[in-house]
Amino acid sequence: MRSVSPGEGRPRLGRHDAAAPQPTASLQTIQCTGWAGWTLMNAIHDALRRDLDELTRAAASGAAARARWIVFRDQLRFHFAAERAAMWPQVGAKLTGDPHGHALLEAMEDERGLIGPLQAVTDDAFTMDADPERLRQLLIRLRTRLTSHLAHEEADALPLISQIMSQGELGGIARAIRGGHSIRHAAATVPWTLAGASPGVRTQILGQLPAPTRFLCQRIWLPRHIRNTLPL
Repeated sequence: MRSVSPGEGRPRLGRHDAAAPQPTASLQTIQCTGWAGWTLMNAIHDALRRDLDELTRAAASGAAARARWIVFRDQLRFHFAAERAAMWPQVGAKLTGDPHGHALLEAMEDERGLIGPLQAVTDDAFTMDADPERLRQLLIRLRTRLTSHLAHEEADALPLISQIMSQGELGGIARAIRGGHSIRHAAATVPWTLAGASPGVRTQILGQLPAPTRFLCQRIWLPRHIRNTLPL
């Protein structure tokens, strides 16, 4: 499957190896995704990377690791589902007649298709309390695929989406990935995302939330999440 090379603004066709390790795109080093509202998207991506890094380093079974894995698994599933519902179809419609843009969307879909089976087999390994070395190898493989996909999306897809979507459409994407109209999803996603964010990024994201959501996050959701997260 042909895809696009990261980091060139408007994508061009090229060879992208989804299995090759990619640099972690920290919030401090991502220079331009084209829209200030991507702060939350980038923070979610960093939270996914954070959890996989910590699970891989721990490389152990047990209650704390399984609990952390379940949170990560559920957040990854929700994130992909929110993008699938609120972002990719609308972006595809905007790119009608643009072969380069559609090549990028196909590459994104192919990469997600490689992540799903790895997530499923890793989930089975945690459920069966597999050998720690087996878990570590699965987590390394999943981390390689996922970090490659997230870096590709940040370098090419988000800047392109910023160019072709209206401010209202971009705002709809941001609402969807933080939980949409579901308080339950927002209460899980927002504090999980903010728990490892820098103070500056945390301030930016809280400032983008509606006042009631911001109040709940600061006073209830984030303290509860930190209190209930077991160390690995």
